[in-house]
Amino acid sequence: MNFLEEAKKRVIKTLYDWNAVKVGEFQLKGGFSSPVFVDTGVLESTIDTRGSVSSALLALVHEDCKRTHRLNINAVVGVVSGGISWAASLANCDALSLLRAHAYPKDHGLGNQIDGELPFDGAKVIIIDDMVTSGKSVLSVVEALRAGKNGKKADVLKVYTIFDWCFPSVDAKFKEARVEKKHLISFKDLLDYGFEHGKLPAESETPIRQFYEENL
Repeated sequence: MNFLEEAKKRVIKTLYDWNAVKVGEFQLKGGFSSPVFVDTGVLESTIDTRGSVSSALLALVHEDCKRTHRLNINAVVGVVSGGISWAASLANCDALSLLRAHAYPKDHGLGNQIDGELPFDGAKVIIIDDMVTSGKSVLSVVEALRAGKNGKKADVLKVYTIFDWCFPSVDAKFKEARVEKKHLISFKDLLDYGFEHGKLPAESETPIRQFYEENL
């Protein structure tokens, strides 16, 4: 098992150990109704967990850089609020510019959607968020970065997240927007581990699996 696979297992185990995977009836972003809720915020709670997740995300990005030989990154953009700490960690590790992005332009101050400055026009950036559900927030950020700020537009290389529900309808939106996304763990990863290790109630497996299949 390579480093990324081991890191993925550790993150999943941490989510269950912290009781961050809830079973019930929940409303997700974008109007999705789900029998499962994932609270990724707990991953920021301890320095050990933050370090583990940050290392995994960094490895995910570096793996792409080595494989493509073209992913030369100039800046990291963290989506408010779930992506900020992870983006900061990656930017610090690789000595890159760091920007913050909001789902929509702010209704106060200068009304910015992007906080901070791109290093130059055409800068290559990656976007970091904690999860993708409907994709609306991240895709809005992609559009804002491409439109530019202060005469500088970004070349958005890819979106990286810790968790992705991987709904096909959302995947199609990213394809239409011509931007790739990559995750550390998926909804299926979470389910498979949960039922295999008895972390999810056995009686919930059928309805949860059915929900997953219906959204494929």
